[in-house]
Amino acid sequence: MPHFSESPHPTRYNSLRLPGHDYTSPSDLYFITMVTHESRPLCGDLTLAKSILRILLGAEDKLKIRIRAFTLLPDHLHFLIGMGDSGTALPSFLGRFKSLTTREYWKRSREIVAMNRQIELPPRKVARSNPSESRQILQAVMEWRATIRPEAIELKKWPNVKAGMFLSKQLWQESMYDHVIRNDADLRETLKYIAMNPVKRGYVKVPQFYPFTGFGLD
Repeated sequence: MPHFSESPHPTRYNSLRLPGHDYTSPSDLYFITMVTHESRPLCGDLTLAKSILRILLGAEDKLKIRIRAFTLLPDHLHFLIGMGDSGTALPSFLGRFKSLTTREYWKRSREIVAMNRQIELPPRKVARSNPSESRQILQAVMEWRATIRPEAIELKKWPNVKAGMFLSKQLWQESMYDHVIRNDADLRETLKYIAMNPVKRGYVKVPQFYPFTGFGLD
């Protein structure tokens, strides 16, 4: 399982999109960043966040792609993807993913704006488990074998998501960022960047505690 120190925080690098590159290659990995429209913290609504990740991870079984790592923050999504033997080109997958998640956003927007449903935010206080249970859970979480449910952890500095943010029709910005992984060092740097992004934002103190980060099998 990946291991990451808390500091120093990795820095973001420029895009290495390659002219003429074969984006159907089964061996390549791509680091993708998608930012919400106008950087609104729409994915701070836990209901929408879970829907987006369900679509992303569901593509592994449906399309036979590989999601190597991901982290979803209130205003952007990072993920590391390999097309495997899917026969699907990366741009085609991204277009499909963007369309499906936007439909989920429209559905959630109607619930919040038209039906006055409450925005689902992380709890401000969390009841503690008994010590023996906590040790077992903590060990699994720190080894990336388990993920803490977002309803069971207090996330610091979480944005104040408001209903008015859901009035726009757009979920994502038009442009995306993609980076072709070049070598093992580049892969390690990217995995660290994904893991540490929520820590850098101040949501959690260690990356394993963030409920919307995950790592697939090698």
